[in-house]
Amino acid sequence: MPPKRPAAPSTPSKAKKAKPAQTSIASFFSPPGKAKAIAADRAKREPSVVTLTDSDDEVVPIEAVLTSNHIESDEMLARKLAAEWASDTPQPNGKDKAAKDEVVAVEKKPVAALFVKREPKPQSKPNPDSKPNAEAGPSRPTKISSTRAEPVEPIDFDTDSLLFRPDEVDVSKWPGGRLPYSILVGAYVQVSSTRSRLLIDLLAALYLLSNHLRPAYVPFELGVGFMVLSKAIKEVSGLQPRDLKRLWEKHGDPGDVAYEAKSNLRTLVAPAPLSVRDVYDRVTGLARIKGQQSGKLKGDVVRRLMVQARGEEVRFLVRTLIGNLRIGAVRLTLLTAFARAAALHEMPREDFEEILPVVEKGKKRPDPVREKIEARCTEAVRLVRRVYVRHPNYDDLVRGIQPGLEGLEQRVPVSVGVPLSPMLGSITRSIDEVYTRLGSLPFAAEAKLDGQRLQMHVRADGPQGNDDGGRWVEGDGGRVWVRLFSRHLEDMTEKYPDVCALGLALLSRPLPPTRPGFPSWSSSPTPTVQELLNAGTVTSLILDAEIVAVDKDTGQHRTFQELTNRAKKDVRIEDIKVVVEVYAFDLMLLNDVPLLSAPFSHRRHLLRTLIEPFADKSNPMLARFAHIANVDSVDMRSPADLRTFFDEVVEQKAEGLMVKLLESGEQVVTEVIDVEVEDEEGDAEGEAVEAGRKKPLPATYEPDQRSMGWLKVKKDYLEGMGDSLDLVPIGAWWGLGRKAGWWSPILLAARNPESGALEAVCKCISGFSDAFYKALLVRYPPEGSPDVCSKGSPLGYVETGGLVPDVWFAPSEVWEIRGADITLSPVYPAAATFIGGERGLSIRFPRFIRVRDDKGVDEATTSEEFADMYRRQMARPGTVPAKRAAGEEEDGEDVMEDELDVGGFEAEA
Repeated sequence: MPPKRPAAPSTPSKAKKAKPAQTSIASFFSPPGKAKAIAADRAKREPSVVTLTDSDDEVVPIEAVLTSNHIESDEMLARKLAAEWASDTPQPNGKDKAAKDEVVAVEKKPVAALFVKREPKPQSKPNPDSKPNAEAGPSRPTKISSTRAEPVEPIDFDTDSLLFRPDEVDVSKWPGGRLPYSILVGAYVQVSSTRSRLLIDLLAALYLLSNHLRPAYVPFELGVGFMVLSKAIKEVSGLQPRDLKRLWEKHGDPGDVAYEAKSNLRTLVAPAPLSVRDVYDRVTGLARIKGQQSGKLKGDVVRRLMVQARGEEVRFLVRTLIGNLRIGAVRLTLLTAFARAAALHEMPREDFEEILPVVEKGKKRPDPVREKIEARCTEAVRLVRRVYVRHPNYDDLVRGIQPGLEGLEQRVPVSVGVPLSPMLGSITRSIDEVYTRLGSLPFAAEAKLDGQRLQMHVRADGPQGNDDGGRWVEGDGGRVWVRLFSRHLEDMTEKYPDVCALGLALLSRPLPPTRPGFPSWSSSPTPTVQELLNAGTVTSLILDAEIVAVDKDTGQHRTFQELTNRAKKDVRIEDIKVVVEVYAFDLMLLNDVPLLSAPFSHRRHLLRTLIEPFADKSNPMLARFAHIANVDSVDMRSPADLRTFFDEVVEQKAEGLMVKLLESGEQVVTEVIDVEVEDEEGDAEGEAVEAGRKKPLPATYEPDQRSMGWLKVKKDYLEGMGDSLDLVPIGAWWGLGRKAGWWSPILLAARNPESGALEAVCKCISGFSDAFYKALLVRYPPEGSPDVCSKGSPLGYVETGGLVPDVWFAPSEVWEIRGADITLSPVYPAAATFIGGERGLSIRFPRFIRVRDDKGVDEATTSEEFADMYRRQMARPGTVPAKRAAGEEEDGEDVMEDELDVGGFEAEA
């Protein structure tokens, strides 16, 4: 082990020649006229050197910032930080007084003594500070001796997860025994550098890793914008505005800009290391800073954190502040790592003693011990994922798992006030395909309305979970608590006070005295479900429904755009101009009893029997309640009846149908497999045969699943206009010709559900109006907002197959795109991992349809769905890809989309 470098003396050696003064952050804070004077004055003096012993205490608690009655100047801030870093740790051997004198000296020093800009050095010359040198004598005057501020040894997580021993990690240097932020940042770096989900088995700070500092459904905004970050980076680094602008143009990503800006700066006083809990508390505390001085106060907190951050910590700290870590760890990855860690923690140590190390890649050897452990981990992953999608709250999940995995579902149940991840339907291309998929199983066909998905939580006694949202509604019928969620779990309670008032009516009305039993063709209900049918009152419920704008006089449906005009906050019932109707189609909880495992036939019967339609005739502006229109297969004479119902709902401005299994069953899937058969001479040879495989089709409610028991039949899919996808714009090129000065074409991407990356699908140039192009320039301005529109690096985690647009967009919108068909592409990487080849998938002749305001980026079409659409397309005879695969000649010329944007003009249909 190399000898330690001796501590720096409190004053520089007289034999050494003082270095020329360097440009410091002080010159940036000073007026332009004084900058040269300060530099000349500093050149006459020897550099100030301070030897301090750092403390592991927290620097400045957020409460101190929240209650501050004044704003500190930058010099006061730097001096105060230095004093706090040095004053809390007693010095051994009676050096307390000396340390105190040094603190006083620091407070008297100019801010330049605390920050020094490090000039870049030639690559060929070694850095004398990089290695200890026993013969070099005393270290450089700028070296700080600090026993507590030493960097913590990183942990190599890129290892066999079954052989990793957390209890063998040396935590003796961890400040106060707390998890250092540098350890978490090390995990960030290792996770972002791998593309294999199997290697990302990390049990770390879930919220900091998940890009969400609170549950996703809790309204929570840090309020740290581009101006606050830019000012903090500028003040900490001392860069001039023009230099900072160059960094923004080069990198685009705020984290990369901050890292690069601070890389040439070092502190003469080593700050206390950041801990994970300290970072989390101070970052979340930003959301509590309100009022006239909030911008300045938030800037102070951000600046303090950036001063303390070291190396890669700076990059990921800033990315945390903007909510975009870009490490490629999606929710499934985090839940998998968390579940595996919990399972491994429960297993006795002796279970691992006979496990064999992993051999080289590509080689396998039997290891029963490893297989047994992996099987237990796999079961734990299923359990944790199942619990989370029903109760997406990391706080409750961590508390519930502490006693162990057994009983986790009971400790973290479906709760009123905590949204479930909604169940989704699979795309179906025709009416005939419905019967092909479901066979003779009973199903219900419901109208798919053009509205906004609603998950309605109502409970007479208040929420079951934390009271972090919702509202109480009072009236003649009593008092109930209501909370509303959108499809992507956004809290919509403040947007729809009229729907909240409806919740009181649903629970306060008397139940019907006579109630029909469950349908004769349905399965037998459980005793619990039967008891609910006979309940005397309804005390709580969770509904799945659709909010639709309606005409207050005729009741006819209006477009979804009518709903988008309503404000999201502080909406008053007396100000409402657009009447809405709530169409309920599913029931997930009743009287605190979860119904997810009950078949749809039972859930629907409870919904329609106990919660009847309602409209307040005394006030036509209040929300109305109804059941979704439907027709059941048991009542149809032929498939023609389903087509007739489809035409009827389309005439009423519905989007199409949702077909749902009423009872669980099985689907026979035909596969071609190779089997060995004997010929006449007894020799074995391979032969391809068709074999049927039974696949379960559930009628239960499956949160966060695109179930095969729900089929989506939209009119767009039946009009022969090609595939419709919901894609994310991630970049654009400058247009030419008539489109000069506008963004055209625009690069669109699908979301990879495993890696979290946005994978490029196509460039789109069709379907846009001039007004749309102008509005797009406002949303993505080429100058002034590099966190929204960057000329440097991508603003999200993207895979483009080498395509580099003129600008990168921050992924924030979802656009509906329709095309002629889906084709294999050597250029675009979308879905390549799901179709098992080197080429990805793209769309021929993509055309913009609309912006999906009702969807977030996490709800965009996934690469896996894209691949499934391609396979179904290939299976249909007569399509262009099917002809191409069969070697048939196509009618017309196959012009790729990229060839249409010649000279910036688009071929309008």
